[in-house]
Amino acid sequence: MKKLILICWILLLQLVVFSQARVTRIITDYNGFFSSQSNKINTVLPDNSHNLLGFTYNGTTYSTGVDDSKLTANGVSFVPQTFRAIPLNNVPVSGGSSYFVGLGQLYDGVHNGVNNSSSQPFQGSPASASTLASFLTDGINGLNVGTGLANIPAGSVLQFNLGSSGISASAIGDGIPDVLFVQIADPSSVGDRLKFINSSGATVGTEFTFNLSSSAMFPRLANWRADFYNINSTQTTTSFINTIRPIVMLALDLSQLGITTSNYTQVTQLVYTTSGQSDPAFVAFNEPSVNLPTRLGISAQPTIYQTNQVLNPAFQVRLLNSFNQPILQPNVAITVTVESGNGQVAGTLTQYTDANGIAFFHDLSLNGNNTHTLRFSSSSLSPAISDPLIYSTLLPLNWVSFSGQLKSSSIQLNWSTSQEQQTFDFVIERSSNSQQWQTIGQLSAAGSAQGVRQYTWNDQQPVQGSNFYRIVQRDLNGRQTTSKVIKVQYNQEAAVLVRVLSNPVIGGQLQLEVSMPTTIQLFTSGGALILTKTVPAGRSSVSLDGQTAGIYYLKAGKKIVPLVLQ
Repeated sequence: MKKLILICWILLLQLVVFSQARVTRIITDYNGFFSSQSNKINTVLPDNSHNLLGFTYNGTTYSTGVDDSKLTANGVSFVPQTFRAIPLNNVPVSGGSSYFVGLGQLYDGVHNGVNNSSSQPFQGSPASASTLASFLTDGINGLNVGTGLANIPAGSVLQFNLGSSGISASAIGDGIPDVLFVQIADPSSVGDRLKFINSSGATVGTEFTFNLSSSAMFPRLANWRADFYNINSTQTTTSFINTIRPIVMLALDLSQLGITTSNYTQVTQLVYTTSGQSDPAFVAFNEPSVNLPTRLGISAQPTIYQTNQVLNPAFQVRLLNSFNQPILQPNVAITVTVESGNGQVAGTLTQYTDANGIAFFHDLSLNGNNTHTLRFSSSSLSPAISDPLIYSTLLPLNWVSFSGQLKSSSIQLNWSTSQEQQTFDFVIERSSNSQQWQTIGQLSAAGSAQGVRQYTWNDQQPVQGSNFYRIVQRDLNGRQTTSKVIKVQYNQEAAVLVRVLSNPVIGGQLQLEVSMPTTIQLFTSGGALILTKTVPAGRSSVSLDGQTAGIYYLKAGKKIVPLVLQ
């Protein structure tokens, strides 16, 4: 009985909270401008794609950042915000008979019918995870109300890394929505779930279930006409063609997910779990309340190209948040297209980010003959436009090879070129993350050489861990090309070379030589540490006076040398 009373109190509390803070109006750009509210539903039924411009929550109208000028032009007073769909990119490609793609009934160009081609209005034979996910992230900032998925199979767990800024403390409990959920079919009591977790995977705050079945808490805002396609891009059941469905919205403050000023710094990821019965058009977050990826950035690219030759260096495109900080999210699909120019881009046009949130486009080429720019796009993220790629019939040189080799306390870089024409010099650049580069050296180029030229340069001060290198070649005419990026792992301890000059040790003086300044340790045969001393590079003499004769072990870096002390 006590449990029943507690549950009733919780339900009553939720009802009070949501009855006081509900979404009661939706504003989109359908046919230019569309507004509908819970107490006066617009009789117009949207039947194609349209983007969310704004909404009224708890009596205040907020913009989404899609087109604030359109709100102003139509006399809407609002508080400006910027919302963006969570960049879902990997949803199930199979499910039950009720797993549908919801599209405005004119999206396919067929009135009161469907296009049963397996490749129209989307590629459904087979349907890819990225194609299906695109219906949750299309439109401006991913806020297309006229597309979505219905009944995504239960149990799909989608995780998203946050940037280093995590969650903005000032957004907690400020009354301004931080998460939006738009439902475009029939709400169920079994809803998708959302929560934040820490680096250990433990829930921070509370998990929230998108149960929008209560019309009192979540009133219908508008109606629309939809076709619900099977995920193979067909539909024969008339009850899913040109059908009228409701549009319902939920807006959440971070505090309703249990996030407080005491626990927000623990959050590292957002986790979205599907229920099998929710019908989202999108799930969106408020920038910069939650520091999920918002845009793409280009961290490496070529400046010139030759027709149908692989672009060099490879484009590197990474995920960034609204503060321009990198997001370390793997498996995000990024696609390249031509933004401007008279040619086409060829190669692997879609690449996926690695664990560092970086996608590498290794084999792209262009077939035009003028200046081009390329566009890199991914779901709801703002795209990245490249710097101009200038057409050239003759490159200053051809890169033949580039490699790095660990040499004691340095890293030796070796590269070779051919067909050098008016080359001036090579600038050696290093990075610890392949994003921020610094110049560490310079080497003169051959100037002009028809054959293969070999070059060597030593990095005498590599950083501990990963060392990324690239070579920027500059010619006498101000043009430049860049080599591929290579990575050399450097472990300072492993790189230490040690040589004992007298073993056995006589007279209590250990004579040794090390390749770099390092700390040596002396252990007894039983493993007891009896001496620690820092020695410079080169030869040194270390006093072992007072130590009894016997077997000892000298450790320098990761090298262990047995010693006999007489």
